[in-house]
Amino acid sequence: MTGVNNVCNQCPRHCCANRESKPGYCRVPSGFAVSRCDLHPYEEPCLCGKYGAGTIFFAGCNLQCVYCQNRSVSHADEYVFVSDDTLIRMILDLQESGAGSLDLVTPTHYTARLSTVLRKVRPKLKIPVVWNSGGYETVDSLRRLEGLVDIWMPDMKYFDPALSARFSDAPDYFEVASAALGEMIRQTGIPVFDDSGNLKKGVLVRHLVLPGHRDDSIRLLGALDRLFPDHPFLLSLLNQYTPEFAQDSPYPELHRRLTSFEYGSVLDVADSLGFEGYRQQNGSASAAYTPDFTKSVTDLVERYGCKTRQN
Repeated sequence: MTGVNNVCNQCPRHCCANRESKPGYCRVPSGFAVSRCDLHPYEEPCLCGKYGAGTIFFAGCNLQCVYCQNRSVSHADEYVFVSDDTLIRMILDLQESGAGSLDLVTPTHYTARLSTVLRKVRPKLKIPVVWNSGGYETVDSLRRLEGLVDIWMPDMKYFDPALSARFSDAPDYFEVASAALGEMIRQTGIPVFDDSGNLKKGVLVRHLVLPGHRDDSIRLLGALDRLFPDHPFLLSLLNQYTPEFAQDSPYPELHRRLTSFEYGSVLDVADSLGFEGYRQQNGSASAAYTPDFTKSVTDLVERYGCKTRQN
């Protein structure tokens, strides 16, 4: 939360930055910084409807993963400044364009302001609100969103604290993310679909299998099975790891693609434990699926008259 002297404690970093005057750990100021607003056809099918999910990519991130495929966004290289009223206009424009859902991407460090915006716009929304995050959230912040989010879509990245420290500077990742997952499940309950197969309510957990670390993925699935034995969420198991985004990292195992054996062995465990959800086909590991955020920012300036961060 934003507290005394406007210090920011909205995420588990508790960096206490006054984002009115300087960026926090997330690399962005307090106002909305947006890198893309458009229909996106590559989310899970239950979120896309006929035309795609209505995605709003927020700049900055509280994880800074060394292999991030949206690095220009997470590192806050490409964005425009957006007022509350303009963000509401963007949300309603996406709905008018036929979006199957409102997909808020990397929203954690904007929780306080987003809760205000969502309360204003929610009476006009006919599509579900998706909270698409890295999973590194505080339970207190999530409670601020109760009744405002229909679908929680957190990552569950790691089990091993050493691995999460090395790749995301978050040794407490699993402890924090699993507690956040429990709160998300409490708020929305088990997944609910409409007659067309669109997800209307619930939790969808994403896990990206990393090259050289299938053992951690398997341990993670086992831990989730123990913590949530009824599996009250969908599991989207991803094989889309793309090494182009980690070539400057000091970790050699990240410089190659995931093998079919690595992904298949994790998939076998997920199936044996009875997790239901989504699996990716071969061919998903491509930089072609990452949007051109430079073009997206130019589009936002033209459509909404937004100011870029350089101005």
